[in-house]
Amino acid sequence: MSGQSTVEFIIAAPVILFLILSTIQLVLLYRAKATLDFATLEAARAGAVNGAKMSEIKQELAMGLTPLFATEASIGGITKARIKAELEVENPIYTNVDIISPTRAMVNEHRERQYNGRFALPNDNLAFRSARVGRTGVNVQDANILKIKVTYHYPLIVPFVGLVIKGASKYIKPSGPFDKVTLRPEPLGRHDRLAIESYAIVRMQSPIYTGTLR
Repeated sequence: MSGQSTVEFIIAAPVILFLILSTIQLVLLYRAKATLDFATLEAARAGAVNGAKMSEIKQELAMGLTPLFATEASIGGITKARIKAELEVENPIYTNVDIISPTRAMVNEHRERQYNGRFALPNDNLAFRSARVGRTGVNVQDANILKIKVTYHYPLIVPFVGLVIKGASKYIKPSGPFDKVTLRPEPLGRHDRLAIESYAIVRMQSPIYTGTLR
């Protein structure tokens, strides 16, 4: 009986261990997605009040992602986490921020000269402006809706689970549900990263000057 129990344990232990590791990784991914959703919304709000400037959007995005890197409940720990978040956001290998709307064409089509002499997409008195739809398919009111997309590549830090997800494990056949998942390797070969996407939509609270959008 003891020999049979040992064999059963040897067979069941790896499966149970993998399930535990997978659960831990999924919890970390859920936490990362929830944090990214909040950070993306805050980034969009920062863009709405700062003329959709990418620098302001990324700064607020880094602030929102800081909890992902905090390991110490101290000023020093928070500072280190903030620096780490800023490095992650500024690195195009890890983070991509795209302004989906308005486009440069929308801004140029509805632009007006502002008080300072520069051209911008107007943001004042929108309720009283013409709702005429232009060549870009939107009116000035809809052009003032800011939509951003953030793609963050989150590291799969739990051992073995990342290998299974990308199909690199010798024990998993390459025909599973994750075959089409694209993972981005860490530059130093530490962990593979899984792309997580988040969107946010807010109404502009400031004009967008021509030349601001890429």
